[in-house]
Amino acid sequence: MQQQDPILAALARIEAKQDEQLKNQEHMDAQLDQIHADCRRTAVVAGAASGGVIGGVVTTGILLIKAKLGL
Repeated sequence: MQQQDPILAALARIEAKQDEQLKNQEHMDAQLDQIHADCRRTAVVAGAASGGVIGGVVTTGILLIKAKLGL
């Protein structure tokens, strides 16, 4: 059997670790993209809901003022 040069063995370990880090980075990028999409979806739903509620409150206020003034 041939004995492997210790420097080459260390370089092989470093390369393996770099490959693992790149794989983990790609996984985290995918997770961040999913989180971004979920946040955007949640913001749209929350904005629509609050807009509907505020619209209802304003309309009710206007109707109450009209009723009070007899219009």
